Amino acid sequence: MTDATSVSSIAHAETASGLHRFAVACVVCSLAGVFTGAMVTSSGGTAFGQLHEITAGITALIVAILGIWLAAQGVSVSLGCCLVALVLGEAALGLARESPTAGSFHAVLAQLLFAITAAAATATGTGWSKPADLVEDHGWPSLGSLGKITPFLVLCQVALGAAFRHKQMGILPHLFGAMVLVLLILCVCIFVMQQFPEHKVLRPAANFLMAIAFTQIFLGIGAFTVRTMTNKVTPVVVGVTAAHASVGAMTLAAALVLSMQIRRNVFKKEEPAE
Repeated sequence: MTDATSVSSIAHAETASGLHRFAVACVVCSLAGVFTGAMVTSSGGTAFGQLHEITAGITALIVAILGIWLAAQGVSVSLGCCLVALVLGEAALGLARESPTAGSFHAVLAQLLFAITAAAATATGTGWSKPADLVEDHGWPSLGSLGKITPFLVLCQVALGAAFRHKQMGILPHLFGAMVLVLLILCVCIFVMQQFPEHKVLRPAANFLMAIAFTQIFLGIGAFTVRTMTNKVTPVVVGVTAAHASVGAMTLAAALVLSMQIRRNVFKKEEPAE
């Protein structure tokens, strides 16, 4: 009986490990899809189209498999269904890419898909299966509320950037949003590091979010600068713009993962009964 139980536990661990490795592969492919899609947009839609179609096709296939696998294993039915729905939505919008509006939504969904695959990789990792290291939320505003609003505002900023790249609006809303968002991210990360400086999960997640957010700011400045210096499509323009869009997706993913960790590890102090 003990041997059978041990074999079952080993098989379950191997399945979980395989699922996590597959999720990590999906994260890499999703990021490649975002990068090549931004290359198409930044080049005026005249180049890199075939490369993006191949990358997007591979990404759609393996992410759909990941979604089905997550649901079938019972790891997260909602997460699995979300991934499949995003893949279908991306495919539909990709077919209507001639429309600037559809192109903007296509870009936003691509970055959201990357963030959700990063969430899936986190949820299937070994750290997620261990007991949470619970700490009390004693600041104001609460980390719980900041953790919920940050990914949403990053997504809004991503949408503004996509609308600008597809010539749906000017640069000013995106610039203003960037200033507001970087202050919010700075506040969230400082709150985490001040309240829980020794936490083995929250502090690294906050450090990564802050690092990737500031990298995104510098890439945004670089993308704006090279666009003002020339109207021609050059490798520098394409590379910097694509990198800016890709790191924007990474910022969204980092904000979502930090939000997940806050929800899992931080509990709110109960108000004393009157």
